[in-house]
Amino acid sequence: MEGGVSAVSIEIQAPMAAIIEVYRRVEAWPQWDPEVLAANLPAGLTAGATGWLRPRAGPLASITVTRSGPDCFDVESRLPLCRMAFGHRLEATPAGTRVTHDVRFAGLLAPLFRLLIGRGIVASMPGTLAGLKRHVEAGAGLMVA
Repeated sequence: MEGGVSAVSIEIQAPMAAIIEVYRRVEAWPQWDPEVLAANLPAGLTAGATGWLRPRAGPLASITVTRSGPDCFDVESRLPLCRMAFGHRLEATPAGTRVTHDVRFAGLLAPLFRLLIGRGIVASMPGTLAGLKRHVEAGAGLMVA
């Protein structure tokens, strides 16, 4: 986790719009992300929106969308003297879309939290992306409302 940022990418054979649609269904994240038991963002993936996420391991976390765009969004959670941010980036490719998730820690206790929980989060990121890939490629993201 050099420089406080760790990122993992996967290629998904689907258009960006299908993946964004899956991300927008926040309450359904547990269907494809094995690390999420429940999530809620009443205002959706809009900058400034607040809600919560219950991870498989760990306590309920308050989350805030700090960035939202047509091909990306960031969600941040505050820890004691530390901010933990998760980035989600999409890039069109000839075969579909490259999806990248990253995790960043900032603040006075960032080195401690990187050590305590960062390794586990980074280790779980490939499974999360594999779940997203299966879900989207099975057609879940193509059912745009």
